[in-house]
Amino acid sequence: MIVQTEAIGRIVVGTDGSQRANKAVEWAADRAVARKLPLLVIHVIPEQPTVALTMIPQAAQLEREQRDLAKQKVKAVVDSVKSKHPELNVTGVSVEGNPAFVLSEWSRDAELVVVGARGQGGAPMSVRLLGGVSDAVAAHGHGPIAVISDDAVDHPGGPVVVGVDDSPEARAALWLAFEAAEVRGVPVVAIHSYDYGPREAPWVSDPFSAVASKLKEQLASKVAEVLAEVKEAHPHVPIDIQIVGSRPQEALVEASKQAGLVVVGSRGRGGFAGLLLGSTSKHVLREAYCPVIVTRGKDEGTDEASARRL
Repeated sequence: MIVQTEAIGRIVVGTDGSQRANKAVEWAADRAVARKLPLLVIHVIPEQPTVALTMIPQAAQLEREQRDLAKQKVKAVVDSVKSKHPELNVTGVSVEGNPAFVLSEWSRDAELVVVGARGQGGAPMSVRLLGGVSDAVAAHGHGPIAVISDDAVDHPGGPVVVGVDDSPEARAALWLAFEAAEVRGVPVVAIHSYDYGPREAPWVSDPFSAVASKLKEQLASKVAEVLAEVKEAHPHVPIDIQIVGSRPQEALVEASKQAGLVVVGSRGRGGFAGLLLGSTSKHVLREAYCPVIVTRGKDEGTDEASARRL
């Protein structure tokens, strides 16, 4: 049974003791310090099929050794974090279950769940994947999920990049992006991309045409309307609105090269009965050059509660 109460008000990070996981832990610890939130390090022991275990005479001993090893891994990670951040409230726990399911369930109460992922160089271009756990957690988590790939570079002074349109999930991403930018002391780059018509069309191929200029002007006005409420709540955060003639995922990945963080909204309620990530969110998670946070919107409109979740 998974106890959810321990995650309330905390940043939760998954670990298996690997170098990839250590990078995610370090990022999560930095965020916890910045947000003045406690950090919970969790190691999930994969469940073993009962039938398979009954065939092994030493099954009980192997299970005990597995649990002891998990506790040792968690303790080592917690001790390492405490040595670097003595002021941080950090605890560790090991539980049994499916890692993706467990972390997704903990995201119900956590302020943020952080997972590591294979980077761009981790597989051939044709089969590049996030990895089973990180992919599943990002797709099915209930709250904001941060994915830290092997290649992710967190530029401390870089802006927080966010994709914007008038959808509930984009509005939730905006609140999260402005909160993160205010904590970091950096601007927000709000990108709205349009991809209207074939590339050879004059309003697409010539970005300086009268049609393209008018289109950008109208889109910028609409984006400003969407931003009005969150800007009022965060008046000291500089904002750069960019209207880009390309596909959304391409624009966000390009912007991620100089960003400290990218925030994307994802459709779906979360959970394993919910919808999967959309193509834009999935592409950005796999291709971005910096850490990425995926959050979800509410059907009712802007998810203001996400503003408290970095």
